[in-house]
Amino acid sequence: MYNVTRVVHFTEAADATARDEYANNARQAILAAGVKRLLIAPTLPGVINGGDLIVHLQLADTAAWRKRADDIDSALSQPIADRVDGVEYAPGLGGRVPGQHSSRLYRALLLRVESGTPDSVVQRFERELLRMPDHISSITAWQLSRVDAALGPQRWTHVFEQEFTDHGAVMGQYLNHPIHWSVVDRWFDPECTDIIVRDRVCHTFCELDDLVIPHR
Repeated sequence: MYNVTRVVHFTEAADATARDEYANNARQAILAAGVKRLLIAPTLPGVINGGDLIVHLQLADTAAWRKRADDIDSALSQPIADRVDGVEYAPGLGGRVPGQHSSRLYRALLLRVESGTPDSVVQRFERELLRMPDHISSITAWQLSRVDAALGPQRWTHVFEQEFTDHGAVMGQYLNHPIHWSVVDRWFDPECTDIIVRDRVCHTFCELDDLVIPHR
């Protein structure tokens, strides 16, 4: 499988009607290109640098994406779109809570680890991110992947995806949990010597009506 995620930032002048039309046209173009697994949904309150619309695609492999990439990105590059951030990646490490099929929210964190960071440090950072689902019960599925190609002003290196039970969980339990602010946050905190993520992240999420992260 190969995944592609695009985060669309609309212009300030874009009203609800124009946004809905853009999303519908994008969906039609992506389906016409032969993509069978996709999520297109507006972002919810609380995103940080998270845009207005999430477009998440799942394809058979890299070749399947390359064959369709120009047509799909052209469909997303409309005047209403002020900027489109994106990542392309093979699924990394992840999991799903056994028997859990009640996910209602999809969240993606796009981040850039500072160039030159030793791989041993990057691996330790990745292990700590992957510990979070063991402590945060509202995370029902998760996946941490290294990025093959990035779109937009930031050269993203990782995408950390989760499915949550609901919107309140990501705004409450997730952000306020000690594993978040006392362990993981130090990698992002300019006041900590462990910092390796200095650029602004993309913390975005939307409602979910079907499971996105695959069973393993």
